[in-house]
Amino acid sequence: MRLASALTGTVLVSALLLSGTAAFAAPADELPAVQSAQLSKASSPLALINPTTKLSPEDYVPAKLVNVAGTSLTLRPEAAEAVEAFIADARVAGHQIKLLSAYRSYQRQAVLFNKYQAQYGTAYAERISARPGTSEHQLGLAADLGYTNSRAELKAEFGQTPAGLWIAEHATEYGLIIRYPQGKEEITGYKYEPWHVRYVGTEHARAMQDSGADTFEEYHQLLSDALKAAEASEAEIAVEPKEKKSEKDSEKELEKSGDGVVADEDLLVLRFLPPYRDWGFGFTE
Repeated sequence: MRLASALTGTVLVSALLLSGTAAFAAPADELPAVQSAQLSKASSPLALINPTTKLSPEDYVPAKLVNVAGTSLTLRPEAAEAVEAFIADARVAGHQIKLLSAYRSYQRQAVLFNKYQAQYGTAYAERISARPGTSEHQLGLAADLGYTNSRAELKAEFGQTPAGLWIAEHATEYGLIIRYPQGKEEITGYKYEPWHVRYVGTEHARAMQDSGADTFEEYHQLLSDALKAAEASEAEIAVEPKEKKSEKDSEKELEKSGDGVVADEDLLVLRFLPPYRDWGFGFTE
């Protein structure tokens, strides 16, 4: 399944980069190589979905979902494994992190959004909740984390709790990213959510961190730009004209054809021939 939108998130990020809103740089050769399908298919861990990028079809369901250990909530297998290890290690470190939400169907997201819309109005509802068909939870790659007995649950303050700080510091090690970081609402489309993590795989989580990109939108754009540059380079090589023949090669060909060049051995023979006038070489007395 491919992602479809009227104005894609990557176009949005391109505009922000040009305006200087997002300033960072990452050499293309330092980014993991990707294929076009990895950036465009909903089944890929690198699928970008946000308020301007919808799933197609809107009621997309991942091919396989599994229960996250100890819960009735589901995620795609690779994401479930990462979240299970993340929560287990957090608890070993003394943080009683728990899973609050994982995969949500199109129908479930519609119920939630309509609830927030009725409660807060459309404008604010769109800042705190995704419209159905544009939710990362529908990908089966996103999870909302909480902290036992915490009053900061699902609030910005969660980011400053010991659990929230541990999540931000260690998420990358498990292939997870804080999907909606603080101060980046103009790019992500959502308010700061320190409890919302998204699985992209350890290679890309680390590469995103190293690239200097603060948001997945920016990192996705970097990957897209690197891919386009690589494809353009390959296309150039494919149509590159043959190298011009060297001067020596040209001379050798002329020697073979007898056009315009007298070989050294021919000159040697001429030196020992008598200068008869009727040789026809144009000699004169």
